[in-house]
Amino acid sequence: MKEVEIAQAQAVAVPVNAPVAYGQQLATTAPGNGFLLGVAGLYVRQHLEIAEMLTGCETKNRYSVAVIPAGTAIPSAPDSNWSKQFRSSASFNPLLKAKEESECFERVCCPLFRGFTMPFKDGNGTDFLVLTRPFKCDPCYFPPCLTCNTQELSIAAGGTTIATAKEVTGKCCTSGCCQRRFEASNASGTVIYTFDLNDCTSKSGSHNCCAPTCFNEALTVDITDANGTLLPPSTFVWPGCNCGGLNDLSNFIIAFPDGTSADERSALIAGMFLLEFTVMELRRQNNKDNGGGGGGAPESKEMQR
Repeated sequence: MKEVEIAQAQAVAVPVNAPVAYGQQLATTAPGNGFLLGVAGLYVRQHLEIAEMLTGCETKNRYSVAVIPAGTAIPSAPDSNWSKQFRSSASFNPLLKAKEESECFERVCCPLFRGFTMPFKDGNGTDFLVLTRPFKCDPCYFPPCLTCNTQELSIAAGGTTIATAKEVTGKCCTSGCCQRRFEASNASGTVIYTFDLNDCTSKSGSHNCCAPTCFNEALTVDITDANGTLLPPSTFVWPGCNCGGLNDLSNFIIAFPDGTSADERSALIAGMFLLEFTVMELRRQNNKDNGGGGGGAPESKEMQR
């Protein structure tokens, strides 16, 4: 009997490592972008908006962010099986959540060019990063063949702007027939990263045709630094056979090169989110067959939707 009591006491004394609850993961971390230094990358999941799916009207985008731990080898073309654990983490226990704050008129009439602010908050409501995009309408918007106005986005931490991302504009097909190019600059305005997204192929050897879908799960974004060195690619990933896969929601991986600073990693976040609100948003708008807002105010039939 005594031996049984001792065994029970020992069993009770064994500690159990429970996952840190959402809202407390960064509770002891100072607000800002310092938390980016201890991770290999971020997994970003866009939330399904039921109202948008039912009505066709553009709603405020919402995202959850999960950490890809340090030491994790991120494939150049990750599939839904590899990313399943991070998508699950972003769904049920995210590191941060973000929601755009934008004007209804701009979302409905000019969704591709809408201005917004989007803070990244933990569960305690603390801002760690803030994205800001100015409203810049482009009546000639037909990328990559023709763009007249530069789409841009900035990222701030601790109330200070630390990086800016812009789409490269200019002559017809400036960056190639099937390719769009973006640049991310530091706080001084120096370009530190170039993002190339080709609809056909990528410099890493991946193929982007029909991506990201069940036929080709990874849409690869080629990223080079100021010296022209090809960095680990970031990717838009098909989420798998679920509501996200059926409703064109974005799931993307932002890979951080070794040895980069928190500000440089923030610039990568800015660049990938600008791609999300231009390239991927254009695809979603085209799928809804409303022209993406590139032709100015919608017609009466569109307004009825």
